Amino acid sequence: MSATRRALLLVPFAFPALAAEPTLEQVMQGLAGVRARRSRFTEDKVIPELETGQPNEGTLLWQAPDRLEKHTTWPIDERVAVAGGRLTYERRDRGVKREFALAEQPEMQALVEAVRGTLAGDLAALRQHYEVGFSATPEGWRMVLVPRSLRVRGAVQRITVTGQGTELRGVNVEGGGGVDRMRIAPAE
Repeated sequence: MSATRRALLLVPFAFPALAAEPTLEQVMQGLAGVRARRSRFTEDKVIPELETGQPNEGTLLWQAPDRLEKHTTWPIDERVAVAGGRLTYERRDRGVKREFALAEQPEMQALVEAVRGTLAGDLAALRQHYEVGFSATPEGWRMVLVPRSLRVRGAVQRITVTGQGTELRGVNVEGGGGVDRMRIAPAE
């Protein structure tokens, strides 16, 4: 093997930034290997009619294969839990608890599957509901999900999911004249 060829083979190790960015399949495979996680989130719901966003914060819990829980702890205590095809909404301060099948609410199902399908590393589930765009850099990756259903697209035009390795960093939902921006960090 020539010295030039050996030098070229060593370039990715000498300059990690020149190494290939991960593919969508590699990212999804890595995410599929994470069986449980707990994260913190902060979220701003930006509505054009309001001059400021409506902030909230809380925790996200994921348990493979299909359990996802979003617990808002500020400014109100609110819990949304999904297991299988069922969603439970709970707001204890008002004595509200509702449960329904996700299939009854296609718009909600699409939103749930954007996060749950990503956390599960389930590319087939994402592709069932979305056209999936993907890009990656050494600093992280980005998926742009556009709903396949025209009915769902009437409420949600696009969901952008960002991450680094097997960690989700953000979920932005554009629709209904506003933007919902969620920033995610590992729980300490």
